[in-house]
Amino acid sequence: MAHKVLVVSFSFEQEPEALQVLKDAGFETYVWKESDRKGATEKDLIDLWNNMEEKPDGILIGADLPINRTVIEGCKGLKAVSLNCAGYDHLDRPALDEAGIRYCNVPRQNFSAVADLAWGLLIAVMRKIPFAERNLRAGKWVNGVARGIAVSSKTLGIIGFGAIGKAVARRALGFDMEVLAYDIYHAPGAEEEYHMTYVEKDELLERSDVVVLCCNADESTYHMINRETLKKMKNTAFLVNPARGALVDVDALVEALDNGEIAGAALDAYEEEPLLESPLFARDDLVLTPHIGGLADREIHNVAMQSAYHMVELLNDPDSELGIR
Repeated sequence: MAHKVLVVSFSFEQEPEALQVLKDAGFETYVWKESDRKGATEKDLIDLWNNMEEKPDGILIGADLPINRTVIEGCKGLKAVSLNCAGYDHLDRPALDEAGIRYCNVPRQNFSAVADLAWGLLIAVMRKIPFAERNLRAGKWVNGVARGIAVSSKTLGIIGFGAIGKAVARRALGFDMEVLAYDIYHAPGAEEEYHMTYVEKDELLERSDVVVLCCNADESTYHMINRETLKKMKNTAFLVNPARGALVDVDALVEALDNGEIAGAALDAYEEEPLLESPLFARDDLVLTPHIGGLADREIHNVAMQSAYHMVELLNDPDSELGIR
């Protein structure tokens, strides 16, 4: 009997070639379209699963919904989860391991796109580009002439110096910035190659004019940006988070902005997604994007293709060593 795969990823609606990889492997596919799952919850996923006459063997999914113990227990017969993304903090890995469900991600495919967006957010918030654009469109030219902060020759702090952090640092060369980085692992030769200096996290927060988060979300990094760490930053500094929503305590961030403890922030990820309503929307000291870091043309294609090949390998090759990387 052919394997059946439930696809929960808008990328596969845009990339028919990736969907064809599954079909060419003899798999039956069911695409839960984005238009049909806006605001969907884990319960909706479980209900969809249980209403299927033939239960899928695998779920191919991005960061749309958590694959937690509730989902795992509700989706009987699930054998494999192939992530259409690099991040995996929405997976309950212990529960998956207990259930004998195989899983993997797609690492190091879209780091350039995320680094590009990090720089877009950085420049947008420091130069007040969205604020100026909104006022211009509203016919308020003078209101839009806001004094921004020059990016060049500032100090850039990068927390997490993996593939994305390195790509962010490389782009700083053209802005003549001093680059600081914090990471528990110091890559040999990185300081010379990327013209940066490893420092401890507190020093980075205290010295940086803009802090960019480029790390994974786990127990050790949960709310790493909080009331205490925000107070260490300059009151002229900016925070940019193109990584994971759980890294930032948003309540503490809003409090710091209200108190003038930092100058502004730009966010592409949130603890609860999709973010459909929020008091954040009314603030001019925030730049917000809907988790689009990896959604560039080439990267969308490459990640979708790789996640499709991974699903085929997970279900067809019991000896495969695929996993989280």
